[in-house]
Order: sequence, then C-alpha cells, then structure tokens
Amino acid sequence: MKTTSHSRIVGQGSYVVNLDHLSIREPEAQNLFIYRYAAGKQFNENRKLQNNVICGLVALTDDPHSPGDKMLAPNATLINRGIIDIHFKELYAAHLRQAAAQGSGYQVDALRGYAMAAGANSLLINEGVINIYMDHDAEAETTMYCCAMWAEANSQLINRGEIHFYGNGSWQSLVRGVGGVADHLHVINEGLITVDVERAFQTRVLHTAGMQGSLWNRGRIDVRVAGRIMTLGSVTGTHMVNDGEINVTSLATMVEGKIPYLFSFPPMASGMYEHFRPGTALPAPIVNRGSIRVHLVGSEASGPDAIAFGFYYQMEDKDQGEPPVRVAVNEGTIEVTQEGPQKYITGELGVNMQLKEDNPVKLKIETWKTHKRDFAQTHDLFVCQSAQFDFSSLHLVLEEGSAPTDKTGLVYQLPVARQRGDTCTVFDE
Repeated sequence: MKTTSHSRIVGQGSYVVNLDHLSIREPEAQNLFIYRYAAGKQFNENRKLQNNVICGLVALTDDPHSPGDKMLAPNATLINRGIIDIHFKELYAAHLRQAAAQGSGYQVDALRGYAMAAGANSLLINEGVINIYMDHDAEAETTMYCCAMWAEANSQLINRGEIHFYGNGSWQSLVRGVGGVADHLHVINEGLITVDVERAFQTRVLHTAGMQGSLWNRGRIDVRVAGRIMTLGSVTGTHMVNDGEINVTSLATMVEGKIPYLFSFPPMASGMYEHFRPGTALPAPIVNRGSIRVHLVGSEASGPDAIAFGFYYQMEDKDQGEPPVRVAVNEGTIEVTQEGPQKYITGELGVNMQLKEDNPVKLKIETWKTHKRDFAQTHDLFVCQSAQFDFSSLHLVLEEGSAPTDKTGLVYQLPVARQRGDTCTVFDE
C-alpha cells in the first residue's frame, strides 16, 4: 500500500477506488478547498459562510457563483479500500496564523474535514479504514465539522469497513460520521464506527438533516464522548432502523457560552434521535431490532439536567401546524444506566425533555420489549414533559413477569412540566 500526504480529488461523474494510504495533515493547496453556503437563521446572518475544508477522497467542481471556490461534484462513485487519515491540528494552526496576519479582514466561519465526500446523486462506499483525528487545541473557539463520509441529495453512503474518531476535540467541534444535510440520503452502516473523543458540541454518527431519507445500522457503533449525542439522528420523514449494536457512554458535561447561536447546552445522550417541527410532512417509524446501550457518566460538571435515552423525540415551534403521529417500535433491547453524584433523568424513550414550553408530540407505540420492573416506583420507560401517547395497539413484551393493566402507569411526566400544565395524555382503546 502506497502512502501519500496528498488528497485525491476527482470531478463530477467520476468512478474511483482508493487503494492507498491517504495521510492528510497539512492544509496545503492540494489538500484544501473553500466553499460557501447561505447562513441558517440560527446564525443571525444574511450572508454566505466561508468554510475551509481539508479533504481525503472527494469529488469537486467549480462554484459558478463564487470564482475560486469549489462545490461537491454530483454523480460520483467513490470507494475506499485503503486508509484515509484526516488530522485537524495543522488546519487549525494555519487558521490561527491567517487570522493573526489579516486581522479584522479575515473571516472564516468554520473549518471542516471530509475523509470522503461528493455531491448529489452519488455513491460512497468505505470498505477500508477512515481515521478522523480531532487533535487540534482542546480550547479552540472555532467551529469545526469533523466528517468521515458526506454527500448531498439523492445519494447513498455505505460503511462496510471501519471509521474511527480520536482525540481531545473541542466544545465547538462536531462529530459527523456518515450522512449530510440534504434530502433523500440513504445511509447504511455494516461495519464498525467508533468515537473516542474527550469533548464535542454534538455527535451524530449516522445522520441526515434532510427529509425522506433512511438511516440503517446493521453493524456496530461505539461512542464515548462528552456533549450532545444523537447516535442515529434525523429530522422528519427519515426511516431509522437499528439491527446492530449501539453502545454509548456519555461523559456528561454542562457547557455554557461556547456556541455563538446556542449559549448553553445541557448534556444529552440518545441511541436514536428525531428533531422536528410540526407540519404536513409525514414522519417515518423509528425501529430498534438490535441492541441499544446508553450509559450516563455524571459528575459535578454535569449540572442538574443531564439526560440519557434509548429513543428521543424533540419538537419545537408547535404553532407551525398540527404534528402527525409518530410511530416507535422496539423489538430488540434497550438498556439505559447511569452513575454520578445525583439521580439523573433517564429512560428507554424520552420526549421534549429539554424544552420549557408545551409542545405535545403525538406518539404511537407499537411493539415495545422491556425488562421486568416495579412500574409504580420506577419511572424509566416512557418519560416526557409534553406528549400524547397512543397505546391502542401497544404490545408490551416483558422479559419476565406481566404487564400492568393500567397503561397510564407506563408514562412518567416530569413534575416541573406537570406544574406548568404541559400536556401529557394516554389513549388506550
């Protein structure tokens, strides 16, 4: 296997198989490209944000609206059977040098790293090894997107090999395993993905922020990181299925004042996560047929609001319309545990746990497999602040013992939400 320190960059419609070891450390011209995109409303900006991107195996084309910049190129097939290493240390160091030299005239909004990336209608397959080294300054104040495999609309991304994230990270860095932000992305993990990082603002392993896609884990995912963890994370209309193993260790730490558009964020960990706003788009079921284990490691740094769940739903902006009913199915196993100086809120399924207003999610639970417990004393099955549960077709499968006849006892609403008058209803007919 040949080792090279230069990226492999191809164009639209390309077919390429990498058999080499791409060890990308230096943000030289042949390893770096610049692209810009319109700022989202959360940034409170009316301009395009500049991203400096270090890359491994990517398909690029010129940006017709911004001379000198690049875009991800469509219709590419990229296959990795070698090794791709992406390091962030020198990228961040070069960013600091440029900022010091140019002063107020320097404006780079984010740094990114793509081990593999392509535009719309592409196919990305990893059958080798991808290593993402988040080895930059742990106190870095710059937003950094650390991405293994990334594509745009109508693309398919498959991991059959290994993907690993290592390093200290930083509170403005984001772990992004396999996925993107576009519609109709189909993501499959059949291999091994690990995240062993000290800190990150947010971690998503299989992910999409678009609609009408799918996330399917058939392999193994091991995560150990601080910050907010959405192992399989999506928005409305994405099919999410776990047929493999998901193991999460949350190094729960409360962080304040680090993200420009989000002043603080309590620690949160989940195996499967859906974030959405109401509207006409139909949701897709979330299904676990494998195993999900989430362990919350609390400390004095965790604050009082650390949470951990197998499934997690959060809905915002309830005035945008009537939310369609969501369907959840657990035919596998979910185990959520904790340690630390206090009792934290955990459960197999959680709804709207970090909102301060009444945004009831309509949720229909079909089959749900769980373990024997004292349902009157143990509040760790279905936990919410605001939700409307439909148990009319619930098939509750206990590993031993019998299910309670009164299904209202399956739901626990947080006392603070109950005192506010937030909606919590159970339909069982």
